Amino acid sequence: MGDYSASEEGPDVRYVVVHVAGQRLPFAVVRLTGEVEESFTHDLRWEPSDLLSRVPSEPDWQARDVNVGHANEFLAEMVKTVRARSYESELIDYTYYGSFKQASDVLDLTTVDRLIRRPEGQVEEEYAGHETWEPSDKLHRIDSGLDVHEEYIALSLTEAAYVKRLVDAQWDRGCSHHVVLVDGLPVAAVTKVVDDPDGEHGELAFTGEPEPQPSRLLAQATREPRMTAVRTSMASVVETMARLTIRRRTARAQETAGYAVFHRLTDVLDLDSAYDVVPKLKPRHEFSLPLTGAERTALAARLRVRNARRAARPIGGHFYFAVFRRLREVTNPDKAYSLLRGPADGSEQWEMFLRDGQWLRTSKPRTLITLPLTRSGLTRVTRRIASAEPRFVEIRAEKGRVALLRLTGGVEETSQGTGWVPSELLGRWQDEPGWVISEADPAGAEPPLPLSPAELERSAR
Repeated sequence: MGDYSASEEGPDVRYVVVHVAGQRLPFAVVRLTGEVEESFTHDLRWEPSDLLSRVPSEPDWQARDVNVGHANEFLAEMVKTVRARSYESELIDYTYYGSFKQASDVLDLTTVDRLIRRPEGQVEEEYAGHETWEPSDKLHRIDSGLDVHEEYIALSLTEAAYVKRLVDAQWDRGCSHHVVLVDGLPVAAVTKVVDDPDGEHGELAFTGEPEPQPSRLLAQATREPRMTAVRTSMASVVETMARLTIRRRTARAQETAGYAVFHRLTDVLDLDSAYDVVPKLKPRHEFSLPLTGAERTALAARLRVRNARRAARPIGGHFYFAVFRRLREVTNPDKAYSLLRGPADGSEQWEMFLRDGQWLRTSKPRTLITLPLTRSGLTRVTRRIASAEPRFVEIRAEKGRVALLRLTGGVEETSQGTGWVPSELLGRWQDEPGWVISEADPAGAEPPLPLSPAELERSAR
């Protein structure tokens, strides 16, 4: 969570946070300005309120005064948690996020700093304007505390489109756009920053390479008789970028492993927006890009996941998901190392398959590579996971890892630094509501730090 220490409180403003017994997230934050009372609830907006007068008659409610810094912290936590419940889904093409320079800004979408999408696993991509996306680590930096003042929230598809327009509007408003031609043929799309034309990124040229580069082409065009620079609209520049991308990739395609095909010309600027991968082009494939072998494998796997998400249907009231180590493995269900399920009603009660008839409480698979399963796929993956030996299970609590378990047949063991020793921790999971249990990737499973004497005694009971 972000840093709120710089928040200032008005002299006539009082904040009260209302909790409900047994619930981690506050029920409401109440703001009193003089005699005016407003509350911010899970509807994520400020509204006229009478909550404080109702507290004495609600035995499960607790109200306490907080300063503005803590109030903002609770508000941001509510916004982030409720939005995650609403918009983080294993059944959509992308989960979108908006990041903010100050954590307290998450209440105002117009202050958003970046638009980020997560297609699968831990992959992050940031919208760079001009219909292009680039690799990002912003979500990781915020989660790990490296960008301590910042925060991010999940966005709906409509909100993501709105933020995308905001980013493009900034480029359009703050830049001039040009197409550079040599002998009448476009060779570059150039964007020039109006306020800082001589800065490091004052002029950027896109020539069909994945990233635009610092440029002096506009000045060069005034000296070279064969060159011409034409000022144009941002929309025209984006179309030129798309045509340059097709031209450059087609010219460099020594060995083509297949083609990505697209619905629109400008979609080629985002390889992941392809709707299919084909071995050969047909007349109906108006817009396409040749692919290397690695690109074809990765894109085909993403499309496999995307199509499975769109076709997913509940099985007995749950959606089921196979979990994989690598994206390319999703084409082979036998590569799955874990099996998860979530209620079809959208609630947060995620579970991990342990054995026939036994599912354990687990966390939402935000950064795992998952594939929704059909009924036949579920049968196959269930058999695969049930027969795997050994399996590794990690137990975590709020303060970190509790234990790493190894399951071989009916034997449960935990590592205590000197080796694997018998354990009965899984039998206690129902009595430990703070425990989250997940299947660990066998290839990356590492023994935990030695348990404290108290923990050793508890695990032996």
